[in-house]
Amino acid sequence: MNLYITIIILGVLIFLSHVFNQLFDKTKIPNVLLLLLIGIIIGPVSGIVTIDFFGKLGNVFTTITLVVILFESGAGLHFREIKKAIGSATVLTLLNFIITILLTSWVSRWLLGVDVMSSVFIGAIVGGTSSAVVIPMVRQLKMGEKSTSVLILESALSDVLCLVVGLALLDGMAENVVSPQMILLKMWKAFVFAVILGLLSGFLWSIFIGKIRSVKNSMFTTLAFVFVLCGVVELLGLNGGIAVLSFEIILGNIDGLVEYKKFRKVFTFKSSGFNPNERDFFAEVVFIMQTYFFVYVGISLQFGVPAIYATGFLIVLLIIAFRIPGVVYLTGKNITKPEKTIMAVMTPKGLVPAVLASLPLQRGLAHGEIIIDLGYSIVLFSIVICSLLVIMISLKPNLLDGFKKRRIETVGSEEIPFDVVQNNSTEHNPSDNISGDKNN
Repeated sequence: MNLYITIIILGVLIFLSHVFNQLFDKTKIPNVLLLLLIGIIIGPVSGIVTIDFFGKLGNVFTTITLVVILFESGAGLHFREIKKAIGSATVLTLLNFIITILLTSWVSRWLLGVDVMSSVFIGAIVGGTSSAVVIPMVRQLKMGEKSTSVLILESALSDVLCLVVGLALLDGMAENVVSPQMILLKMWKAFVFAVILGLLSGFLWSIFIGKIRSVKNSMFTTLAFVFVLCGVVELLGLNGGIAVLSFEIILGNIDGLVEYKKFRKVFTFKSSGFNPNERDFFAEVVFIMQTYFFVYVGISLQFGVPAIYATGFLIVLLIIAFRIPGVVYLTGKNITKPEKTIMAVMTPKGLVPAVLASLPLQRGLAHGEIIIDLGYSIVLFSIVICSLLVIMISLKPNLLDGFKKRRIETVGSEEIPFDVVQNNSTEHNPSDNISGDKNN
């Protein structure tokens, strides 16, 4: 492709992304879906751009995008909401991960005839939700703090599960043996030590950030430090995404921590978090990165055997169907019904399964072609179906009334639309939802 045409397309995509954000208010079509479709059209459908065009820079770009999105989202997670959401997020993550493995392995063995190890591997890599897809959609939907925290924490935790279990199973496929003890040990190390390194780095950076602001052109230095942190943590064999999220949670909450006397007695240093200008700058960076990321995902998709894609479609439907009861009963009573409905269908896959699905074929393992086609199909259909269901739910927020006794929340004689679910649903019970919306 001509260099100058490429530059023009890059500029047009930013304008289109702004337009898509405005359209969401009227059509409820997430910009994730529209950007993905653009990538599919200029990629596998027309062949204008191929994945080979990006070379090794493609993997670098996707990793940087994931780091930037986690970095920016962590600032919006407050300690009080994390405390409320971590239990629900952990249980939901483990439950959905196990159910997805069981469903995916059973369907893939039944319909595609792959061996046990390969079928479990497929289930493991698609057993979570994608941070790079979930976070932009949640922000665009303007959900409450607790529901947002649950979904962000779930996506971060599931990334660890998918990566650690998936890579362990991949080694087991090569050696024809899998050790559960090895998998649990890797999971524990990847999560706990990554969190510790992230928190310590956050405290350390909060001391220096005030001094660095006095340096000219220093706005990007925090993000540069995050890149270093992520790279070092990954080189240590831990999870860089979890470290970045922990780092940003500290910076996002440090101003509140210094108000506590006990904290000031232990930590006597002067610390600081982000100021409004820095938050706005990082939000713009995330907007640009995620715009290109979803187009890149569309370009990266490969359309293989129709039977495999039909199997992927069925697996996605089953994953959503079995996720619904878990969300309804495990996420607590102080999340509004429209938000629970959104959470129930929020199962998009992204970077992790797309990358891991290609590894068996690269290593020459059995059923490598089936695994990569099925992995890509699940990524595609999960994003498309999730986006379409979000549109339906926006039109009919009480879609899950069949799972519990019908109780429509009303303001006067009218139903509460999803758009006006209050953003700050932190300290309230179910009865507070109505009064909260009236005040807004």
